[in-house]
Amino acid sequence: MLSRQFRLLISNRAFSAAVQDATSSTDTRRELWRKPESPFVKTPQAWVSSLETVEDEKLGLVDLHPDIFRTTPRIDILHRNLTWQSVYRNVQMTKMLTKAEMPGGGRKPWPQKKTGRAHVGSIRAPQFIRGGFANGVRGPRTWFYMLPDAIRIQGLCVALTLKHAQDDLHIVDNIQNLQNGDPKFWIDLCEARNYGYSVLFIDDCDEVSGGLAEAQQALPWLNVMPVYGLNCFSLIKYDTVVLSRNALDRIEERLLTHIHRAGPMNKKYKYMDMKEKILQEAEGEEHPLMPPVV
Repeated sequence: MLSRQFRLLISNRAFSAAVQDATSSTDTRRELWRKPESPFVKTPQAWVSSLETVEDEKLGLVDLHPDIFRTTPRIDILHRNLTWQSVYRNVQMTKMLTKAEMPGGGRKPWPQKKTGRAHVGSIRAPQFIRGGFANGVRGPRTWFYMLPDAIRIQGLCVALTLKHAQDDLHIVDNIQNLQNGDPKFWIDLCEARNYGYSVLFIDDCDEVSGGLAEAQQALPWLNVMPVYGLNCFSLIKYDTVVLSRNALDRIEERLLTHIHRAGPMNKKYKYMDMKEKILQEAEGEEHPLMPPVV
């Protein structure tokens, strides 16, 4: 019993020494903006690693903002975001023709009376095989609506919280200009670090160069996204989300700015404010045969 406690003490000291060495080697601590002062709020942390080697080389610990990575897991708000992203771009183009729009059928097929048959005025009536539709789909139809900004921001915080709580959110020092672009290297890296079947890399820049860009063309399950394209659907779709340090700072800056802003979140669009811009959209698209319609 004594030897077991002694081994446990040695292992705890070794782990604390390893953490101190990692944090001292690369100082990743930072001051969080508008951090909650409640003693019951715990600041989450994440390891910062490098993508230069297959092994998960720890460079240090970084503090995460609790308002973003420790928010209440509101599954209902996350569901509202996913539903909105799934349907707001859908347009139903199907248009089923009515009896009046069907070609033919102008003549009465048989007399009104004394035939023993039903009273019919056209062979394009809905009860005939090639007749029109009485209550058919009348497209184009859209399901477009805009979700409030507060719900979208809270949905992003919930998605990031769930990813971090499930150990599917990783922080790296850099994803730009990596040396190794061999697809086999990235397959081994994802297997060694247990990244899963799909990985989403997020950076603050919309252009990625180096080894990751070369491997991403050969491996369709690796995807790269800029910070301004971050959304709930992509966070839930991919098994693992990898953030660069610059992307982490940018995400916290943007989300905290909108969370603590004093003015209204929902923008108000008036046609009179956009009328001149809308009417001048097609000025540079003049075509002699196909003039634009505004």
